Amino acid sequence: MSFRFRQSFKILPGLKLNLSKTGLSASIGGAPFTLNLGNRGLMATASIPGTGISFRQHLSGGQNPSPLTSPNLNPPQSDFIVEPEPGMPPIRQIRSASTEQMTSASLSELKDLIQTAYEQHEETSREFLKANEENKRASKKYSSWENGFLFKKLFKKSFENRRVIAEIATAKAVELEEQLRLAKIATEIDLAPEQAEPFFRMRDDFSALAGCNAIWDVTAERATDKYRERTTAVNSISRKKVSFNLRGCDFIQWEEQVPHLENANGGDIYLYPGFILFRASNTAFSMIAFRDVVLVYKPYRFIEADGVPSDSKVVGQEWAKTNKDGSRDKRFAGNYEIPIALYGELILKSATGLDEKFVASNPERLERFAASWKSFAASFDNQITVKIEPTENPESAPVESSTETPSQPKIVGTDVHFECQFCKQPIEVNAEAAGQEFRCPGCGGSLVVPQCS
Repeated sequence: MSFRFRQSFKILPGLKLNLSKTGLSASIGGAPFTLNLGNRGLMATASIPGTGISFRQHLSGGQNPSPLTSPNLNPPQSDFIVEPEPGMPPIRQIRSASTEQMTSASLSELKDLIQTAYEQHEETSREFLKANEENKRASKKYSSWENGFLFKKLFKKSFENRRVIAEIATAKAVELEEQLRLAKIATEIDLAPEQAEPFFRMRDDFSALAGCNAIWDVTAERATDKYRERTTAVNSISRKKVSFNLRGCDFIQWEEQVPHLENANGGDIYLYPGFILFRASNTAFSMIAFRDVVLVYKPYRFIEADGVPSDSKVVGQEWAKTNKDGSRDKRFAGNYEIPIALYGELILKSATGLDEKFVASNPERLERFAASWKSFAASFDNQITVKIEPTENPESAPVESSTETPSQPKIVGTDVHFECQFCKQPIEVNAEAAGQEFRCPGCGGSLVVPQCS
């Protein structure tokens, strides 16, 4: 007896990802029909078993993106500016763009396939649970007569009807269970040796980073009004403690655990080989190629009023209320000193709208993770931008809530290199623009291109 209870069922038996120095490619299914996704787009391959005959058709266009040499790190921010109190600098909400626009162009078709498979799996799961309950009821009704003597002798037609109903219910449950297995995204990821070693080393360093006493997600920031707030801090931030750990995402069933970054202001982040999964919900997620992401690490001095974690170093003291020169403001009774802790800052951005900032209590562990990310990035042909900015003396690093002034501009070739005085984003512009006013691409603050002597 043959059954087909779901005529619309589409089998997606498995996903195989292949990572090499040229990037990520994928194959879905198996003979006689396979889908292949790579730089050339989506290709369908059909073969006739036992004949060696096959046919390939190009289903959609691909692209060979150029190396990311000058990334646009200006994610959409039209809705991210919050009006502050009158006279105070604006508050910038730090959160990524919508999941609809963050997916890399080279991964959009792979994302659609994974989403279709996930929705198929969820629908089949619901139908299987319903069919399983029906099977239990039908089997119980049949067994109650089968194990007896009287009813199956007296009511032979009804007994046969119960037997048929129980058989059909069992077959339906078995078929749906098999369809549920096939709809699951059983993923195999093949890493070339030159990618495997740096990826797993990066994962090890991330595991050590996850052991920091405190990790915060920076959800908003604004420049301080030093005169009104009586502080020497450059920026004031809003932050929330989050956790980093190794785990998998049920979207992609892989035997290995991957780095997971909890995000307080949007979707959680999973670092898979070759791409970053940004998951806001079961049906809202993005896939971002590593080559499209810029990572920035820098040491971070913070005026810590909530208690310095034990794995951090105190590098100075700051008065709760200060004069312009940083000395104690004697007009405030009970003015007290607050420790300045040395942390590490991690920034992740992409041209498609990824915009996240994290702070870790142990800067050494964060710097090691950033360095291993850089090694993994170096294993690809296409350039991936990684900026690691330790200083000769990290304890004097100019960052949020720092008592230091912004770093001095310098000329490299024909460009001026300096930092935004508000958000600390590294900026480079042509030296001919010295003295001109423009808006910071990171926070929108008004800046003047400095002149270098």
